[in-house]
Amino acid sequence: MSRPLRALLLAAGLGTRLRPLTLDTPKCLVPIGGEPLLGRWLRQLEQSGCTAVLVNTHYLAEQVETYLQGWHSSTMALHTVYEPKLLGTAGTLLANQQFFEGCTGLLIHADNTMAEGLRPFLTAHHNRQAGCLLTMLTFKTDTPSSCGIVELDDQHIVQGFHEKVDNPPGNRANGALYAFEPPLLDLLNQMAPPPSDFSTEVIPRLMGRIQTWHTDQAYLDIGTPEALATAQQLLNPPPPPPPDNTFATAAWAYLNRLQGCFSAANLAAIETLAQSLRQAWIDGRHVYICGNGGSAANAIHMANDLHYGIGACGPGAKVPGLRVEALPANAGVITCLANDTGYDNIYAHQLEVKGRKGDLLIVLSGSGNSANVVRALETANSMGIISFAILAFSGGRCRELADTAIHFEINDMQVAEDTQLIVGHLCMQWLNSDKPRELSALS
Repeated sequence: MSRPLRALLLAAGLGTRLRPLTLDTPKCLVPIGGEPLLGRWLRQLEQSGCTAVLVNTHYLAEQVETYLQGWHSSTMALHTVYEPKLLGTAGTLLANQQFFEGCTGLLIHADNTMAEGLRPFLTAHHNRQAGCLLTMLTFKTDTPSSCGIVELDDQHIVQGFHEKVDNPPGNRANGALYAFEPPLLDLLNQMAPPPSDFSTEVIPRLMGRIQTWHTDQAYLDIGTPEALATAQQLLNPPPPPPPDNTFATAAWAYLNRLQGCFSAANLAAIETLAQSLRQAWIDGRHVYICGNGGSAANAIHMANDLHYGIGACGPGAKVPGLRVEALPANAGVITCLANDTGYDNIYAHQLEVKGRKGDLLIVLSGSGNSANVVRALETANSMGIISFAILAFSGGRCRELADTAIHFEINDMQVAEDTQLIVGHLCMQWLNSDKPRELSALS
């Protein structure tokens, strides 16, 4: 049975060869096509089934920490460790060896980048020859003297290693991306003195015990402006513009409108909603969601995610979700109230019966002027229910009435309904990535 997969991303370097770009930006956050190098690795690790990542920091550490705080995953935990003094590649691994207890490990330089996913590499590691403690990624280099060059036998096991020497025998280079099992750490602990650098102190001690896997796709050390320019060209070629009057034209226009809805202001409002949902989860308070038409369907969808998904998905134990109810979901109640008291009252009356001070109400509306959601907000305010509104167009009356208005400036109802679900999914993934510890006894 395979072990859980964990990774150490080395991201503490100074990036001196990329100056002046790295004077104000840590090398691991240099973007390739708008995505930082560190983000590319996190995405590839998550796609490969990695359960936890440890990132070491040193240079401009606060920027790295801030970036990681905004990077959420429902399946992969993120941790950081600050190094006041750089420990070296092997030194960092040894200092954090407990992180890999019982796991398959990956050691990755975050200032490298690759086009290919990690799954083929991990498969090769799983199928490595008996006696191999390590699997090394290799790639073809045009500058062999600037790399660590390997010599292999017929089983692709390293028999010779030449670290940055003149005229090395070949051009198959060490990619400094390694997969390993616990026995490797046992060996490192036996070395005296303890190793600091992996390439010069560890690799030479492992001849005949390193399996390799070769990638024919782009694999680059983003160490110089020239390498960065090459990576931008190879890994992120700009998509060709779609011809006019095609479905692609309409699709790109729609997606651009959707992307353009999000701003720092409405992301801050979404965070307020997410934090309030988390506290309601801890406190056992109720959450009510309502809307009309497509927004009513979205209310039911969101209620499902908050009732079940936040507790059942993500890392950690399965726990109960929020006490949440979509007010449009009961057709009997809706038709009764609409018939007997008027359609404008279908949500307000339910709140009057079920709601309590401190509960949460989320209304979903395009215009923000539908009478039944306006009245629901008025009722919530009179009862001390904390209210949120996810809105588009001008925001209407709901924007004025809600305690927190998440307003998307878009005059497109379909895009407006998409933003409602995105808000729900953003909250869901953030909540299930770090379930409240206070619920652990209920798991």
